[in-house]
Amino acid sequence: MNKLARGWLRGVRTVAVGMALAWATSGPNVAGAAPAGNLRLYILDCGTIAPMDPALFNVKPTEIKGDVHFVTPCYLIVHPRGTLIWDVGQVPDRDIPDDGTEVVQQRILKATRRLAPQLAALGYRPKDITYLAMSHYHADHTANANMFAASTWIVQQAEYDAMFSEAPVGIRMPDSYRDLKNARRITLNNEDHDVFGDGTVVIKTAPGHTPGHQMLFLKLKKFGPLLLAGDLYHLPEERTLDRVPTFDFDAAMTRATRKKVAEFVRQSGATVWIQHDPATNAPLKKAPQYYE
Repeated sequence: MNKLARGWLRGVRTVAVGMALAWATSGPNVAGAAPAGNLRLYILDCGTIAPMDPALFNVKPTEIKGDVHFVTPCYLIVHPRGTLIWDVGQVPDRDIPDDGTEVVQQRILKATRRLAPQLAALGYRPKDITYLAMSHYHADHTANANMFAASTWIVQQAEYDAMFSEAPVGIRMPDSYRDLKNARRITLNNEDHDVFGDGTVVIKTAPGHTPGHQMLFLKLKKFGPLLLAGDLYHLPEERTLDRVPTFDFDAAMTRATRKKVAEFVRQSGATVWIQHDPATNAPLKKAPQYYE
């Protein structure tokens, strides 16, 4: 394992998180501050990850297309009964300058855009967000979590315990989510949760990558059923070759979850988005455009 990979797996340094001044952009399909009449999904830009060692993901260079670089989206879900932010970035807003200069942290985590201004361009402030949910506690998903401490946090108990454990835990940035410890939350016990009570936005338990890893299932009226798979997979080849990253919490648990998810996808007809996959992300509509 190379030096870069070792550094990543040891975790990332603590950084302070703050909310940036909002900027506005214009474009088609811009939402107002009030919830939309129909369910909407906005894809936000929360950075990229520089190429990593394929061995970390139990694949060989000859088994994949290109190198192992990633994108890191964040997502805003707007429902008539409220809003949900899903995953909150890898570089804190406070560390990203106004001029869009690329910031690189831990040598591989890159970002040029702040999360708060992207929300502001859609008519939302962090304090307007009803629910916060993250796929898992790894540092590339939690950078701006403190920004949403006033929201109701939806988390699996096993994930909460890992996040606030005093034991050494890799790929964790505790300072980025410290304000969530005593925040209002919905705590799940390895179970699914219907966020708005109508089956259109459902947190789905998917342990293995981390103890309380979870996914987000959406029933969009026009697009159809969609599964944001978190880090159940990072590469399409993990899915086709049945490979599990070396740094998963429990590889057997990951494989068991993948089997359950495959059956769920078959039954629901859901499209699966591998969140980190550049090829999946590239053709998708980005905010202020949206899916509904």
